Amino acid sequence: MSTDHAAGTSPPPASTPADGDPRPTSEIMRSLTANGQALVRKEIELAKLELTEILVARVTAVAMFLGAAVLGLFILGFVGVTGAKALEEVLPPWAAWLIVTFVYILIAAILGLIGKRKLQKPSNTPERTKASVEETVEWAKQRVQP
Repeated sequence: MSTDHAAGTSPPPASTPADGDPRPTSEIMRSLTANGQALVRKEIELAKLELTEILVARVTAVAMFLGAAVLGLFILGFVGVTGAKALEEVLPPWAAWLIVTFVYILIAAILGLIGKRKLQKPSNTPERTKASVEETVEWAKQRVQP
């Protein structure tokens, strides 16, 4: 008779504590320790692989954004030249270029102020992390106390 579990037969019975393990307790403990250490090593290895994968994806994304930013600077320059040339049709060239320059200065000032506000908005200390660590410490203290 086959013990094929997929065919609908029941699996072999699990050993019960009454069956007992013929190995001495010290050998079982060594085995548990070794298996636990191996499991932790494998988990760390998996975490390293996952972090490497995430890091590669992020670095690739940042490289793409940098490429887009460089092209954006070229586009911004061409837009400025185009705007100045269009304004030269109705204004003297020096006035057209001056207007475009002031528009760029205004945009840079606005972006700088927004950036400054964004830097000041979040706290410099990781408040949520501190709170989470404090909660974990309190939980652990409650579990340890009899």
